[in-house]
Amino acid sequence: MQQMESTNNQFLGRLSQAISRLFHSPRTYIIVVGCDARVKLLVTGLAAVGKDVSLIEQAASTTDAVKAPLGVSVIHSDMLGAVALERAGAKAARCLVAATPDGDMNISLCREAHDRFGVPLAIARLKLLEGVTNWARLNDDGMARMTWSETVHAVLGETPPSASLLHLAQVSEREQIVDFEMLSPVFIGRKIADLPLGECEVAALTRKDVSLPGFESVELSLGDVLTLIGERNELTRLRQTLATL
Repeated sequence: MQQMESTNNQFLGRLSQAISRLFHSPRTYIIVVGCDARVKLLVTGLAAVGKDVSLIEQAASTTDAVKAPLGVSVIHSDMLGAVALERAGAKAARCLVAATPDGDMNISLCREAHDRFGVPLAIARLKLLEGVTNWARLNDDGMARMTWSETVHAVLGETPPSASLLHLAQVSEREQIVDFEMLSPVFIGRKIADLPLGECEVAALTRKDVSLPGFESVELSLGDVLTLIGERNELTRLRQTLATL
């Protein structure tokens, strides 16, 4: 039964692609699934270079939802699957990036997008192994591994990357991207340069759900959210330091 359903979905996907080509319907949408710090940097950067981006966030209610980054359409869904993909514009999507913490779910979403909706480019984040983030692209033979840099450039297609996206693409496989909320009063009123960052880097500063430009010169406030880049051990050290000072 499952094999028959998979065959039917593949047929529907090829039919969708054929109809799209017949009527010259351009596939322009990029769908991203997930809502962590890496995803937010990616979708914000894609929207800034003019991409049509839909972000699917798994949320039980609107009270659990995050605010949409500028230029990004956010779809909140308590279930991830065909319905959420269709709401996000899968019928007109060129690319899907499934980046939830669940690697198996990400692969399932890629197959659903490709087989049911004919999405030509489907990329999944795989399970985190030994602190390394792995990515793979769905193809006819299964899943082909990709680097993070290859992932960013594949999603961009022929669009030239901005400086921020180029910088994001240079994040190594062992570096993680996390959000940290400033709850200690020690550094309030100071600037990024005053933080004991060590080998870590601040990629963004968000205040009341608004990303602040030129954040390096901004005085920190209680509740500010720092987007940090670094290897797992360094990030753990920094978070412990900022939380205990």
